[in-house]
Amino acid sequence: MSTTTLHDVAIIGAGISGLTAAKRLREAGLDVVVVEKSRGLGGRAATRRITLAEGGEIPIDHGAQFFTARDLRFQNQVGRWQEQGICFPWSEGFMTWQNGSLHEPEEQWKDTRYACRGGMSLLGKFLAKGLDVVREFQVDSVILEGGIWHLYADSAHPSSPVSARALLVSAPLPQAMKLVSDRLSLEQQEFAARITCGPCIAVIARYPDVTESPLWRGIQVRDMTSPISWMAWDSSKRTRETPGSIAVIHASPEYSSLWLQASKEELKNAGEELLKEAALIGGDWMNHPVDLVVHRWRYAHPKGPSTPSGFLKAPCHEPLYLIGDGLHGGRVEGAWLSGLFAAEDLLLKRSSL
Repeated sequence: MSTTTLHDVAIIGAGISGLTAAKRLREAGLDVVVVEKSRGLGGRAATRRITLAEGGEIPIDHGAQFFTARDLRFQNQVGRWQEQGICFPWSEGFMTWQNGSLHEPEEQWKDTRYACRGGMSLLGKFLAKGLDVVREFQVDSVILEGGIWHLYADSAHPSSPVSARALLVSAPLPQAMKLVSDRLSLEQQEFAARITCGPCIAVIARYPDVTESPLWRGIQVRDMTSPISWMAWDSSKRTRETPGSIAVIHASPEYSSLWLQASKEELKNAGEELLKEAALIGGDWMNHPVDLVVHRWRYAHPKGPSTPSGFLKAPCHEPLYLIGDGLHGGRVEGAWLSGLFAAEDLLLKRSSL
């Protein structure tokens, strides 16, 4: 088997963990390539841009809404992002909906929540600067031959195959296991099986521009009977000059799982149902948008044990790592740390050879 380029490292997935690992390895002087199935960067730190009929464009976060910074290393990174104008402190905790009423944020949940004025996708775009990212490369198979990892696309992609001496897989864990589970130990396979990734239906609701901003920026719904887990006034993240009045609603994993096979038209029905529920929490006005967009995330809510290291390293001579927020407690911070830890472990392994 011959290839035009043999990279030091190939990374599957241009989410936060994959890009963080790639950036750290690139800084250390390695030849790194990232393959990504879509055109976007940042994974679930995603921003949809809607063009208004009257002109102008609105960024709307329909994936990860914010992030916290509890680990010192990530705090330092967030500090640099703030200096560069990428993110800002959005809120000190959120209101909660419980027992039929809204409650002020509890003291233990008042960590600073950061967001991006231009949308959460700015995180991925910033991390990807200077990196070799091959987009629209859906990995169909991973073959190890002669000590080299070969990644094949599921279509006639001009860059297929991509070959490298080391491989990091940052795709959602269920997808990652389909590609490389046979390279993991039985114990690692059993561990990964205990981690699930629940789906999420995200509703983007646009209201008349004259709509008065609500008193809340975000609401965490802690009612087990509600199909909603989260509501945000997305417009509170933007500048005053940004047009539009936008709310984003996330359904619970349980409710979202009922719509995994739904058509686009059926998903719109789910969105309308969620708006009716949102109106019970935020007010009747929430049930009367001028526009409605529904997005389905198949892998959105990792749940299960975390690895002490933040990653899984296969017991084979050729370096293979599984990384991502699902292996390190979820959240943007967990993804960033997972990618960083795996990259540093790989660098340590190389230095000891």
